[in-house]
Order: sequence, then C-alpha cells, then structure tokens
Amino acid sequence: MKKGFMHRLYSIIDNSDLVIEVVDARFPEKTRNKRIEKTVKAKGKELLIVLNKSDLVSKNTSKKVKKEIVKEFSCVFVSSAQKTGFSKLREMIAIKLKQGNIVGVIGYPNTGKSSVINILSGKKIRTSITAGYTRGEQIINAGKFKLIDSPGVIPIEEWNEEELVLIGAKNPSRLKYPEDTAIKLIELLKEKNPKELEKLGVKNLNAEAEEILEEIALKRKRLRKKGLPDTDSVSKQLLLEWQKGKIRV
Repeated sequence: MKKGFMHRLYSIIDNSDLVIEVVDARFPEKTRNKRIEKTVKAKGKELLIVLNKSDLVSKNTSKKVKKEIVKEFSCVFVSSAQKTGFSKLREMIAIKLKQGNIVGVIGYPNTGKSSVINILSGKKIRTSITAGYTRGEQIINAGKFKLIDSPGVIPIEEWNEEELVLIGAKNPSRLKYPEDTAIKLIELLKEKNPKELEKLGVKNLNAEAEEILEEIALKRKRLRKKGLPDTDSVSKQLLLEWQKGKIRV
C-alpha cells in the first residue's frame, strides 16, 4: 500500500471513537484488511465489520461467514442496494460508541463503502464504481454521530486479475483470458450456491467447470463457426452479470 494512503488511514483511526470496516459479503476474507484491523486493535479502538451486498449471498453462506468473523469482531449484514440491515447497523453503532461520536469508515473500493455512508447519513455523496474514487477524507453528519470517510486503498500487488474482476474492480472486457475467471466463478458457485448454476440452465452440476461453461454457451446460443461454444463471449457475459448482482453466491 502507498505510504500516503496509510498515513491518512492511521490518522482516521486515531481520530475515531469507532471504526467501521465495510467488506464484500461474497468475499469477506479477500476484502478485509487484516493489517488495518490489527492496527485498530493495537490502538485500543472498537471495530465493527459491515458485510455489504448481503442480498447477493445465500443464507447458508451468510451463516458460515458470520460464524468465522464473530470469533474476532462484531459484524452486521447490510445491503446498500436494497437498503436493508441499516436499523441493526445504527443499533450496533450506538452500542459500540461507548464515548465520543466519531465513526471512521474504511474499506476497499467496490465494497460499497460510499453507499453505506450515503444511507447512514441520509445524504447523497458521489459514488463511483471506479477503484480508489475517494481521494481524501470527508466528514459527514449522520445524526447522533459523525462519519469520517477514508480513501479507498487496494494493494494491487496482492491481487491477481481474476480476483479484481470478481470483486468488481476490473472490467471483464479488459481480460485477455476471460474463460479462466469465468471458470473460477463457476467453481465458486459449485461450492457455495449450486442453485445459481441450475438457474443458468446447467443440468449436470457434477461436470467440470470447463464443461459447464460450454453448456451455458450452447444454451445461450453463444457460438463460433461450426456451432462450437464461444466460451470467450459467454465468459464476459457471465462476469458482467456477476458484477451487476444478477448472479449470487
């Protein structure tokens, strides 16, 4: 991570009475910043993990995620798209704010951090799907408490191309080999939510991911010459649907 970003994040933690970390409920481990979490604990600050995009996660997945996180921190599920879970979030903030009224908000780009802030404050703050949109801190009044927004920080060197697409930080059209990422998505669905594959028309859920990708291409009539499945085209289509929340994990 760049030093400038880290300095600003440490400043936000120092000036906050409570720190909220917004993560993607579909990939909590990938979108949690363990380094920052350790810093928050070391400074004796309270940390609340907010799992956004909960509408894109099945109940079984939610239960497993919560079971893992509560071993370390308190957490709450919300959906900024459907505006659900925010009463519980406000309740948790009130409980955690034992003294003071400043809440620092941290989180990777594309976790929906700005949208969460918008709903908590009831004000429209500009949001963007572009990674790292927030350039500096903003202080926003949210009624009984104030929010400090932080710059989005993403350690690119720690992320591969497939992961960047799956968290929505990279456009599938820019992939050189979209099939690789689509196969990873299919494997993820096979493991966590095979019903989504059934919705996509997949008959044999036990088939290899490559075979499932070809089956989806044929079903959607995404074909090359001689009727061969166009896996490149259908891969980009599937990944865009995933990023738009049409496919749930």
